[in-house]
Order: sequence, then structure tokens, then C-alpha cells
Amino acid sequence: MKILAVSDIEDLSLERLIEAGESGSKKLEDIDCVVSCGDLSKKYLEFVTDALNKDFFFVSGNHFIEQFYGDVFKSKKFVKKLYKGKWLKYSFGGSDLHAKIEVFGDYIFAGFGGAMRYNPGPFQFTEREMLRLVRKVIFKIRVKRFFDVLFFRKRKEIIVISHAPVEGVNDCDDVCHKGFSCFKEFIHKMKPLLWLHGHVHPEGQRKKPTQAYLENTLILNVIPSKIIEIGKKSRIFVRQIFNNR
Repeated sequence: MKILAVSDIEDLSLERLIEAGESGSKKLEDIDCVVSCGDLSKKYLEFVTDALNKDFFFVSGNHFIEQFYGDVFKSKKFVKKLYKGKWLKYSFGGSDLHAKIEVFGDYIFAGFGGAMRYNPGPFQFTEREMLRLVRKVIFKIRVKRFFDVLFFRKRKEIIVISHAPVEGVNDCDDVCHKGFSCFKEFIHKMKPLLWLHGHVHPEGQRKKPTQAYLENTLILNVIPSKIIEIGKKSRIFVRQIFNNR
């Protein structure tokens, strides 16, 4: 499995790679899917996904309403009705994973969009609100795995896509960029192989880590873009498009 993951910042080096050839370059031609961890413009995501023509999975960040729909859609009630995936799935041509799961190859993809509530903005969550979503997704995965066992299907590893980080891992002290504690409950109970997120910009932060392990889960800040390859025995290799953007 080879994943191109993007988040928060439009990576000019990725754009140059894609524009270098009809379907990108040799670095990208064997990509299996594209993943977005949020806060990227619709125009940029469509450029990347249309050029590569691969399966696309995404969650939205805490700024997605302003980026995609403007001031007219800042009503909290409207967002709750909108953000069930159907409209965004149609708009992007991909799969919105917020509080949902999708099976892709030998993996179960799960997702959590948004960030910690820090102002009256529409797509932010309290710890309790996110905990409900986490437990909802845990239940869905357990049901899926039950039927996999029942029908003698191969057990699938879990890959999580979120906008916000896990509390205490790659996050910051301020409320806006603090990670969710309930994500640790998910990791402890479900033991995902890989957790991809954005939201915390490494630039300008001295020696800010971008990857770490919690239990046996690799947690990776993908800003602005990363290529993640999962090899034999679930070995994970991570690299940037270029060392310098």
C-alpha cells in the first residue's frame, strides 16, 4: 500500500511533480490512494486527485466551511445537517471519512474531521462530542471485524485519518492546536497501524516533532505532503516529495 497524504498547505513541489507529466512522475505513478487531512482548498484537491486518478479519502479541517461554502453556510445547525458525508462525497469525488469507515484493499480506513473547540466556529468539537464519534467508529469496526471472522475473511489493519492530532503527540499547548484525549482510547482499544493528521504546522516551531509512536501506532503529521508506503510485515516507510519545498 502506497499513500499520498496532504494537509493544510498547498505543496508547490507536489504541483511541479504532477505538472511534469500526464500522470505525475515515477514517484507518484504507483500511488494507491490520496488522503487529505483537511484545510486544503477544493481547487487544489481536485487538481491533485484529477491528475493522479486514484481513490481519494478525506476529512475536513476546522476551516472547511469558509474555504468551500463561504459565510452563508456558517450556521451550526446547517453544518450538522450538511456534514453527514453525502454532499461532500459528491462534491469531491472521494469518500468523506468523518466518523465513518471504508474498506480499501487489506485496510480499514477511519476518519475524524475538525479540531478542538476554541471559538464559536461551526466545525469544532468538545472532548465529549469527539468521544461519542470515536466510540461510534469503534463499534462500526468491531461489527466489520465480526463479519470478517464469520465469513473467514482476512483481518484488516486500521488506518486513521484525522485533522487534529492525538493529545500529547505532535500537538501544542494552546486550545486550538491541542489534540483529542479520546483518540488515545481509540488507539488503546483498536490498535491502528497508522494515524495520519494535519492541523499543527511544523514551520516556525523549533524542533517540533512530526511523527511518533503511541503504543504500536505510528502517528504522523503529514503537512504539507508525505508519501507513506506500507510494506511486508506492516513495515512503514515515510518520505517527503522533496527535502525542500
